[in-house]
Amino acid sequence: MSPVGGWRGNDEGVDLYALPPEEFTAARDAAAKEDKSLKALRKPSVSAWVVNTLVRREPALLDQLVELGASLREATSAGQGDQLRELTEQRHQLVQAVTAQAVGFVERDITPQVRTEVAQTLEAAMADPSSAQAVQSGQLVRALSYAGLGGVDLEGAVADLPKPKAAVRKDASKKLQKLESAALDAQGALDDAVRLAERTSQAYDVADKATEATAREVGRGEEQTEALRQQLKEAEQELQTARSRHSKAAKDLEELQRKAERATKAVAEAQDAADATRKALDAARRS
Repeated sequence: MSPVGGWRGNDEGVDLYALPPEEFTAARDAAAKEDKSLKALRKPSVSAWVVNTLVRREPALLDQLVELGASLREATSAGQGDQLRELTEQRHQLVQAVTAQAVGFVERDITPQVRTEVAQTLEAAMADPSSAQAVQSGQLVRALSYAGLGGVDLEGAVADLPKPKAAVRKDASKKLQKLESAALDAQGALDDAVRLAERTSQAYDVADKATEATAREVGRGEEQTEALRQQLKEAEQELQTARSRHSKAAKDLEELQRKAERATKAVAEAQDAADATRKALDAARRS
């Protein structure tokens, strides 16, 4: 829950929005002598004052209302009909009970209209989270009303109280601490970036040297590849020459084979002729 607080002067110690409406104006004007900005603060309506008193006296009751409202919204979103009906009945009973408690705190006669406005304000706090924060501030200026659709009109519903000087100094100190922390974080990030840049530069130098060495290896590889290509080309030429020689030798061999066959045939024919001549000679001698 948001902390309850109003303007408290250094001497008076007055919480303006805890005062009954009839005492508000005089106390505000007195406080404005110390801080002129307080002069613009609006007097709360009676119903708003009743709710502010409830927040100061029994904040736990308002917490119950807000928690029940959250449960109602969850049940509505989930479409849980039985639970929604049960919670709706609880809401009605709780609003009536808390309204009666709030009216009892102020110890004065309250009109039905004011009672209705108090109940409507509590209904709005249950239905709308922003309205709940406004009510829990304890600085309502007027009653709230929730129509059942959309949000609640909060324009001018909560007092715009200036912060006490001590709070301003505290906020300034917190802001300074945040700035100092941010500066330290930024310096740390810068140091990390510098170290990263140094490591990156070193890694680049190593990679550059490795690239140069690789480039030299590539150059040697290209030279070796070119030499191998030349050797392959020469080997292919020699192979072609050898194939040509082999083809010619094969043709010459075939021609020699044909000549050998013809010579063999001629020898056989000559042998036959010699045999026939010898036989004829032998026959002539016998006769």
